Amino acid sequence: MKTTEKNILPRERLVSLDIIRGIAVLGILMVNIAGFALPFAALSNPTIAGVDSCADYYAWYFTDLLITNNMRGLFSMLFGASIILLTQKIEQQQNAQAARSYFFRRNSFLLLFGLIHSYILLMAGDVLFPYAVAGFGLYFLRNLKAPALITIAIMIIVLQTALSHLGYHELATIRDAAGAKAEQWQAIIAELGTSQAEISEEINAMKGGYLNNLITIAPFVLFLQTYYLLTEFVWDVGSMMLLGMAFYKTGIIQGAKSRMFYVLLAITGLTVGIMINFTNLLYLESQNFDLLSEQKTQNTLRLGRVALTLGILGLLNLFIAAPAAHWFKDGLAAVGRMALSNYLMQTVICIFIFYGFGFNLYNELGRASLLLVMVMIWTFQFFFSIIWLQYFQYGPVEWLWRSLTLRKKIPLKIR
Repeated sequence: MKTTEKNILPRERLVSLDIIRGIAVLGILMVNIAGFALPFAALSNPTIAGVDSCADYYAWYFTDLLITNNMRGLFSMLFGASIILLTQKIEQQQNAQAARSYFFRRNSFLLLFGLIHSYILLMAGDVLFPYAVAGFGLYFLRNLKAPALITIAIMIIVLQTALSHLGYHELATIRDAAGAKAEQWQAIIAELGTSQAEISEEINAMKGGYLNNLITIAPFVLFLQTYYLLTEFVWDVGSMMLLGMAFYKTGIIQGAKSRMFYVLLAITGLTVGIMINFTNLLYLESQNFDLLSEQKTQNTLRLGRVALTLGILGLLNLFIAAPAAHWFKDGLAAVGRMALSNYLMQTVICIFIFYGFGFNLYNELGRASLLLVMVMIWTFQFFFSIIWLQYFQYGPVEWLWRSLTLRKKIPLKIR
């Protein structure tokens, strides 16, 4: 039986998931905008660029303490939940074969969007490609019960943490072997890290034309989508997707639990996550963000990320359940319904603001100024999403994605 547009559309959307998805896609920009505007090395070491005043320092500190990795964690959980939501609907209306065919076509086009996003739209930190790769494997785990999914996720996180600890131990051993020869250790750090000459070369390239940008970004993208994908990225997003699948099955992510449950989840998650992140940031600052200290914080980074993501999830469900700000929630839901379009739109806007073929503001703004630019982009996307969905059924990229998956042009305008 051929899959049709009528068959695969849920009769009612889960508005709570749309709101959380909208917040997640807006929150991701808070992290990504620094990736567009500053050298890559400045993302892990703020002393390299972007922190020229107290306001810049606090902007960086707030972002790294509460946002970095956590919005991606939230977005990953939602993607995992969507695997269950989508395939269950098609299986109920048709059969498992129809669901598998639809999902794999849909995921293949997401993979293609990820490649276009990375190499044509110049987004080095694209998440669509690793989401698609992880999705192919997680599809086969969708029928596992929630405890099994959580167990696998925990096993992945524990294994990643153990490997990070081994990496730190290996690097510390090299440092100890250098002994009193400080210059030898500094030479090793320089070889493993990024030199000032390389940073200057990167800045000059990003202030050049499109081809210069592509040549600079492409090797980094290739590294992220090959070695880093297989050793780190796919497991990182995959573990959070597994939690999202489990939380969808138990109703946690949809807000089906009691108010007290989400209060406790928010308090516990935020407390543990902030304490871990705060401790890590203090340690990194005390060590001047050197490579060894960065590797050491990896030992607790994932636990902090999971805890803080769960805390934010609890907080958002309390916000959604609160009988207030309905217009604001409706706007966030509109942003969430167009999450893919808004995610790609953020990239298009940012590359024209910061790269050389646009307004050429690369490495020109501090972190505080970047947050002001981010707020302007947020405001535009909030109202654009509301207005667009008054006339159209889907976001533009969502419409293209659905049409390609169904292998036919589907109606876009609201009838």
